[in-house]
Amino acid sequence: MDQRTRVVTVACAKGGVMKTTTSMQLAGHLARRMRHDDEPVNVVVLDSDNTGGATRWAMVAQEAGTPVPFDVVPVNQVMLNRDWIERHYAGWWVIIDTPPSDTAVIQKAIDCADVTIIPTQPSGMDLMLAGETYAATPNSIVLVGRVKPRTKLTRETLQELDDNEITRFDTVVSEREEIKRIVGTDKVDMKEYSGVTDELLDVFTQLEEE
Repeated sequence: MDQRTRVVTVACAKGGVMKTTTSMQLAGHLARRMRHDDEPVNVVVLDSDNTGGATRWAMVAQEAGTPVPFDVVPVNQVMLNRDWIERHYAGWWVIIDTPPSDTAVIQKAIDCADVTIIPTQPSGMDLMLAGETYAATPNSIVLVGRVKPRTKLTRETLQELDDNEITRFDTVVSEREEIKRIVGTDKVDMKEYSGVTDELLDVFTQLEEE
């Protein structure tokens, strides 16, 4: 891949669907993968959530002596435009973490993005909100998380997305204690978020070949 700026927004109007975890895990995987390249690419998480979840995560990791291998920068609506991002982070991977209910911030973050990831979980309300966001968002992909593998509800959730022709990651993120323990550390999940990162890189390869 060349050194163009690539922007991924993680957005959903509902809280508690692992937006911050997804943002930090993607950034961690991207930073580690690029570290061994001849021309490593910098990675930043732009924290547009006023609760500062990503910022707090990075601070806790820093204070523990195990800083995350990427930048985390709090941003406001003024900064959420593509020109500002291109000026300040040219050639970087940029992951935008969004708040759950501030529709103005969410829309600005989506407008900046090359790809938008919409996290959801197996429930009727979550799927409805994810579907509405997907329908209004170009180049978006649904990520199903907090699932219990091999359950009827998980199968029905994936089938409903497929029946409605909603693009989703093949990888799903399980409800696991290991992921909960990752919060506030520099660790990455090698079981599932590694697969999500693989798929995301494939999406960018396809977009950039068009």
